[in-house]
Amino acid sequence: MKTLKTGIVLLVLLLATMAMVPMVSAVEQKITTASSDQTVVTAVDASKMVVPNLHFDNSQKTVMVNGELSPRQNLQTAQMTAISMASGVNAIPFGSIIYHAKDGVTTVFDSKGNQLFTAEDAKSVRVSTPQNDAPATFVHEVPSGSISREVDGTTYVFYNGELILTIINENVQDSAEIRSINTDDQQNGLPSLSGANSRINAALANYLGWIEYTESTPVTASRFEATWVAPTSTPLNSGVRESLGIWNGIERTGIDGVMQPVLMWNFCAYGDAQIHNNYVGSAWDYQTTSNPNKDSLHSTPISVLPGDTVKGILQWSPTLNCWIIQFNNIRSGQTTAYYSSRFPRDNLKLYVVLEAAAAGIKPNNNSLTGSITFNNIIVQNQGSNVAVTFTGHVMSGASSIFPGLSAVVSTNPQLQLFLRTGR
Repeated sequence: MKTLKTGIVLLVLLLATMAMVPMVSAVEQKITTASSDQTVVTAVDASKMVVPNLHFDNSQKTVMVNGELSPRQNLQTAQMTAISMASGVNAIPFGSIIYHAKDGVTTVFDSKGNQLFTAEDAKSVRVSTPQNDAPATFVHEVPSGSISREVDGTTYVFYNGELILTIINENVQDSAEIRSINTDDQQNGLPSLSGANSRINAALANYLGWIEYTESTPVTASRFEATWVAPTSTPLNSGVRESLGIWNGIERTGIDGVMQPVLMWNFCAYGDAQIHNNYVGSAWDYQTTSNPNKDSLHSTPISVLPGDTVKGILQWSPTLNCWIIQFNNIRSGQTTAYYSSRFPRDNLKLYVVLEAAAAGIKPNNNSLTGSITFNNIIVQNQGSNVAVTFTGHVMSGASSIFPGLSAVVSTNPQLQLFLRTGR
């Protein structure tokens, strides 16, 4: 286990009626979004965080994690008893510390470092993410407006200025292991796990990953925005466990993962046995495109109906020094957002994507929604429009399963990105 640095967090309230001497640079600012929603977010200096000594208790039996391992504001540490955890656990108290060990065991501690429980990653239920189903121990819902900072590999998540979650991950495959997996995949005719990821298991007829997408040239940008309509033609395989993700997002060369406001069909936060034939929208900071044992975080999901107009916004805040990942439902006026500083603004790839996860069944065109048109696209850097070129792609493996796919870029009369599904 690595050495955990010590320090303290100091939050500074900027009060108009009182003069105060700030001890650590921290600000509270109201961010106004394109949907006129307002969220108060407090920036913090995570470099001075304290991680307490973690007190491991080997006498505890492992528990089943039966849903996303997510912090809950009203849950008290005293409620996390052996009796309450006997049937499974997913909610953890604000301030919890998640520690992923290399042996595939995840241990959760309270804010003082006292062990609450341990769980085996491989035995945890698998829950929906935009890319695939993942062990619930690695997926975390946090309140809309949460902001994360990463220091020396440790992730700190704050909400309303309060530290609500700390993630320490020692269970990350090294680069040699990832290269080995990628080499094996390529020899078996599968694409690499890095970059625009799609993966097909012919034996099970699974589809996990990107189906079709448009991709930009590398750019420096501070805003990427797109609007689309939740397809009214929804998947017809209503009795099976299939998930779809429709989104605009950004990747950054040299940093694993994608930031993405996502419209998801059949999103499931509590195990792969449940089926949810509806849409939800959420802001994701997804960290596992090339590393299967990394954590992904997303904001509180909001409801979306077929035919609703939705908007995905990624906007850099120079004041907070982070990206605002935001999903808006224009019809209902609801917004959900997550704030992340993992990516800088340079060398970005911009995408719009349709992806799917179908486990243990043979997907077909009934697995897909209708076609999607992304319009009102904005690419800017510090308020000025950025010249950017998009190209459309259909994954070769996807075209053999889903006929009629095409990804089209149109610039007449304005930039539109069109993903045709064949339905």
